[in-house]
Amino acid sequence: MKGWLAALPVTFAAMLLCAAAPPVSFAPVDSRFAAASAEYEALWRADGSRIATLLEETSGLTFPAARIDVIVSEGSPMTTFDGRTIRLRAGYSPAYKKATLVHELGHRLALTLPSRGGLDDHRLLYLFLYDVWTDLYGRDFADRMVAIERRIPGPEDYEAAWTWALALTRDQRQARLRALRTRGDASDRPLDIAPGPPISRP
Repeated sequence: MKGWLAALPVTFAAMLLCAAAPPVSFAPVDSRFAAASAEYEALWRADGSRIATLLEETSGLTFPAARIDVIVSEGSPMTTFDGRTIRLRAGYSPAYKKATLVHELGHRLALTLPSRGGLDDHRLLYLFLYDVWTDLYGRDFADRMVAIERRIPGPEDYEAAWTWALALTRDQRQARLRALRTRGDASDRPLDIAPGPPISRP
């Protein structure tokens, strides 16, 4: 069995080794980014199942079964509107590669919500991203990644989105996610349904 796995193309082997996670393939746009693509792939092989599990548990959503194609270049990270393709930046540090992979997979998962409740992409994502980062790699890691993202330039106001999300407690973020999943809005008024099980992680 071990020899058979070793003979497989690396990308396919990575998909098998992360059987509990959505199938993900990695490819550099050209040979200059092959090493960075291999780093992202190694990260997925090591942490993919745990990343996917925590994203699903924390958001209350489920990844579709369709494969996600990840391309690696020096373009800005992004997830396509249909969720089938993610672009990741080659030049990030190892820690920020972890953060960005989880961030973009979070966008993919958020596409499965039945309603956005009037929230922009990042307010929606930040209802669960900080908690996933914390559970995966610790609070210090999460705080460092938030500090980096607050400074991202561009048309989207990452600073305001993070300030909004982190003004809420974890329980309040969970309540808003439940509201989005069940009635299609992100308000914090009481739900007319029984709340989900308590979150045991800090």
